[in-house]
Order: sequence, then C-alpha cells, then structure tokens
Amino acid sequence: METKLTHKLGQRLALTPQLTQSLKVLAMNSMELENYLEESIECNPMLDMDQGSFTPPESGAQEQRAIEMDEREQWKEQGDNRWETLYSSSSRDSMPDREQLWQGEQNLGDSLHEQVDRQPMNDIERELAHAMIDSLDDDGYFRNDPKEFAAEMAEQMTVDSEMVETVLTQVIQQLEPAGLGARDLTECLLMQLDGESEIDLWVQRLLLHFPLELFGSDADLAKKAECTEEMVAQARARMRRLDPFPGHGMHGDNNFYIRPEIIFRRTSGNEIEVEVPASGWRGIRLNEQWQTHEWKGKDKDFMSQAMKEAKWLLHALDQRSETLMKVALCLAQRQRAFLEYGVLGLKPLTLQDVAEEVGLHESTISRVTNGKFADTPIGMIELRRFFSAGLPTRGGGTISVYRVQQRVKALIDSEPVGRPISDQAIADRLQAEGIEIARRTVAKYREQLGLPPSSQRRRVAKSR
Repeated sequence: METKLTHKLGQRLALTPQLTQSLKVLAMNSMELENYLEESIECNPMLDMDQGSFTPPESGAQEQRAIEMDEREQWKEQGDNRWETLYSSSSRDSMPDREQLWQGEQNLGDSLHEQVDRQPMNDIERELAHAMIDSLDDDGYFRNDPKEFAAEMAEQMTVDSEMVETVLTQVIQQLEPAGLGARDLTECLLMQLDGESEIDLWVQRLLLHFPLELFGSDADLAKKAECTEEMVAQARARMRRLDPFPGHGMHGDNNFYIRPEIIFRRTSGNEIEVEVPASGWRGIRLNEQWQTHEWKGKDKDFMSQAMKEAKWLLHALDQRSETLMKVALCLAQRQRAFLEYGVLGLKPLTLQDVAEEVGLHESTISRVTNGKFADTPIGMIELRRFFSAGLPTRGGGTISVYRVQQRVKALIDSEPVGRPISDQAIADRLQAEGIEIARRTVAKYREQLGLPPSSQRRRVAKSR
C-alpha cells in the first residue's frame, strides 16, 4: 500500500444549483409548478405573490355571482320572494365544488364492501365476503375454485369450500349490480333475469338448453326451441340489454386534473395561433419590503442567499415560458396538418428534429413535452402525441408510425366475417400501398393495438 499525490486531467459535468432548479421547473406541469411555488413562497421570504398581476380562475364565478345578486335585488324590488325561498336553505357559495363532488364518488368495490357491512351475518362470514369481493376480477367474475380459495384463506380464518360456496351464492351474488360473483358468462346473464316475464323465461331456456344454437339463425333456433321467430328475436333483444361485464369500475380510477401548457387556436384566416396561457405563478415577484431592507449579521447572510435563490427561480420561470413557446411554434409549423385533421395528418417527427430546429438539447425537449398537455382544435391531447417515428415509403418519403397502426386496425376491422387476414397479408397490402413494412412489424403494431392474431380471431368468429 502506498499513498501519493497525482495530477489528472479530465472533464466532468457539474450541475450548479441554478441549473438543477431550472431543469426541475422545466419538467413540471402547471399543477405541479404552482404547488412547488407555493412551497417556495412559504420558505423564501424574498418571494411574494402579486395578486393583481393575473386574473384568478374564480373570477368568472365571481362575476356570475355578482350578476345573480343583481337579479336577486331586482326581484326584491318587484316583490317576488322566489330568490329568498331559493337561497333560504343554501346558496351557490355553500355548494360543494366539482372537485369535492368527484372526490366523493365511490368506485364499485367500495360500494360492494358497504353493502356487505349492512347485511346481517357473523364476523367470519363478513370477513370472508370482504375477501371474496377483493378477489373478483375486473369483469366482476369469481374465477377461483372454492376449495383452493378456502385453502388460501385457512391462514386467516377457519373456512371450508361449503362456506365459500354459501357466501358466494347467498351474499356476493345478491349484491348490486346483478351478475356480480358469477363463475361464467351464462351464470352472469341468468342472474340478471327476474324469472317472471315470459321473455326472461325464454331467455333462460335458450341460455341453458341451446347455447350453441344462439349463434345461428333465428329460424333454426326457433325450430329447435319450438317457438316462433318473433319470440327468438325478442329474446335476443333482451339478451343484448344484459351486461356481460358487471364489474367494470370495480377498482375505480383516480381523478386527475389537466391544465393545458400550450393552446393552439385556428384563426379566422385559417392560421394556427399559439399561446402559452398565463397561470397564477405569473404573479410571483421579489418582495419589495425586504428587498431594500438592510440586514446585519446572520440575517444578512440568510437573506442574501434567499435573494439569490429567488432570482434563480424567476429566471427559471422565464426560461420555462420561453422554451414552451419555442417548442409550441415549432410544433404548430411541423404538425399543422395534425392540428387541422387529427391523426391522419400526423407526420413523422422526433425529439431530435425539434431540438435541432429550436437550438436546444433533445433531453430539454423531452422534459418540456413529458406529462404536459395542449389544448388544440381537435381536443386536449398530450404533447407526446405530436411525435411519431416514421416508416419509409416507396417514393422516398416517410409516413407516421401512428398512421400505419391506424391503417392496420382499419384493415382488421374491415376483414370478412369468419375469414380474418393474416399479418403477412396485411404487410403485402401495405407494401402495395407504398409502405415499406415487414410482417413482424405488422405483428408488433397489432399487439400494441391490443388486437388478437388471425387464428384467434377465426376461433372467435366460429364460436359466434
């Protein structure tokens, strides 16, 4: 072992606090940025919010309430007490906002647990019922074998297959909506029939005794079931009103809120106008009260550092707005057809293409577009949707991968019933249209679209 000093020449990238903060601000969307700035204002005394520099989102609601109050006063002068009656018990100001209403919505799983809690049963059965609800799949079916499920629950409670079967039929399958807890499609549909009307009785008979004939013609089914074709038609119509997937929404979805970072508008002259909308953070500024104050001792060092951080933050915000505008103008020019006609007008465009045009690094463009949305003439879309890889065409140009995917989907959707086309046939068709594509590429796009292979589509067609 030996200790010695040596000189070494090399290069390394060091992220300064300013650069780190700039990259962090650039990667945030509007909602995240406003939360971050609220925390910054609370921690940094040199930052302040100028409430008069921007129009708050609730200004429209305030104006509406002002108009309503004026109307209310007019009704008072005319001797009408309808406004007083309407606002006696509650007012618009006391009503919960939309966010609170959304937060209060229940998913199906929570509703089922509440229904179980309201039913009379012993503790073991109740605990077992809750466990069985959690084991339902996304379609609302109970796919577990009672014996295997009882064995899995043996460590938590003393149950057997008979108790599982009892709780399933007497508790789970009695919950709303009807059809939950079924073990197969036929049972699910039968559980949704009331068993009293004549049509429901015929549907029940057809499902139990003629399951294969249901995929045939009305005449053949009526002959085998010994009924009229009109009755078969009514039974089919009744079956179409049944829900084969009653568990949709079982696990619920978390609400998330979108605020556009960029707005693309189509002007009267058929031009695309670009705007980076103003938000609450546009009113952030340096605190004038403490900016001119003379500090001493440790307070001076603290406030000096706070001033530097505040200026870094304001500079990062300016850079963010400038970068967004550059990227927005580039996207408006390169993807004009996409903004006018939708996905059919999407052209091949990569992050590197935009980075070279606006003079920024590709990683910067990635931070600008990741997780952010734009309000366009064709709706609210993610900025990532503006980018698409390209496939070469016979004429020497390129075509968007997304357009090719949509073309593959259109060919599969329009295939003859019972005669699905193979991936090779799709590739041959696209090549005839001038798109250079291989069979394995078609298979990859088909899988990305969630479409089954031709063999599986053929089996499904035969079963129908």
